[in-house]
Amino acid sequence: MAKAPTAEQKRRWDKIAAMGCIICSSPACIHHAMTGGGGRKNHDLVLPLCHHHHQGAQGIHTLGRKAWARIYKSEEEYLRILDNMLASSE
Repeated sequence: MAKAPTAEQKRRWDKIAAMGCIICSSPACIHHAMTGGGGRKNHDLVLPLCHHHHQGAQGIHTLGRKAWARIYKSEEEYLRILDNMLASSE
């Protein structure tokens, strides 16, 4: 069973989600990146994704990680982009 996120992690998620989808800037929710099917979630590796890019027709959970990365970028690349965005907003 995955460990519950801490209050600090939840505050970070709120900040990240408020930035909008990392792909299209639409309103976003949190996607746990780099998690294998049914695997443990790392609450620090999250991306802001809108419904369309998260669970919709072009979503990572619909297309699968490899197909999604071929169309967009890998989760690793988006995590680096997000880190840069967060660093520049401080």
